[in-house]
Amino acid sequence: RDVAEYIPTSEGTVSASQMLERFLFDGSMQYSLIRKLSGGERRRLYLLRVLAMGANVLLLDEPTNDLDIPTLTLLEEFLNGFGGIIITVSHDRYFLDAVVDRIFAFEENGKLQQYEGGYTEYLEARQRRQTAEESDGKGAPARKKEDGEAEAASSKDWKKNRPVKLKFTFREQREYEVIDDEIAQLETKLAEIAQQMEENASSYTKLTELTAEKEAVEAALEEKMDRWVYLNDLAEQIAEQQTKTSQEF
Repeated sequence: RDVAEYIPTSEGTVSASQMLERFLFDGSMQYSLIRKLSGGERRRLYLLRVLAMGANVLLLDEPTNDLDIPTLTLLEEFLNGFGGIIITVSHDRYFLDAVVDRIFAFEENGKLQQYEGGYTEYLEARQRRQTAEESDGKGAPARKKEDGEAEAASSKDWKKNRPVKLKFTFREQREYEVIDDEIAQLETKLAEIAQQMEENASSYTKLTELTAEKEAVEAALEEKMDRWVYLNDLAEQIAEQQTKTSQEF
């Protein structure tokens, strides 16, 4: 709160407490002493403090170094919703694919080359450039110019044409990991309610309470099943996309 009482996000303004919860510091942890935090938790808290300062430009130097997976996922989610400019240096290709939309690459002889898109688009565009240079050689400057103009034109709408990179949000990942157990618990609860209804068949009051509880659990189970279908379908698409990407490289 010394940094910011309220923090603007892509979803609207949230309080400092809500932002802490988003970064995995629940209500009980928010009043703990910092010296009691683990090293990973301290890095996450420091990162949140920096992000909460309300800057409109972020300069990040290898930001994924020494971050655990939950913190890295949270960082990516925050940066994807950041309304300002992000300038980052990183060797993490997956982070670049998830966050950036323009790459400046130092190539041969220290030449700085601009590419539109993330890391995957950079590799594809660089390969096309190298192939064109090898096939043209030095004797076709006009064609090189035409190819360069065509590439520049196509780079302008790369966002519209590039394939969507699928991934779980951190919340979806956590939900996916526990949803089978939650469904099993709801099914067990329904079985228990059915047993209690049999035992209290002669009690109108108790039977009414159990019926209402049964309907609530059934609604929750139906919602969980719909969510299970969505998450498992997304997991299959992510796995398929990752397999395809690994084969291409």
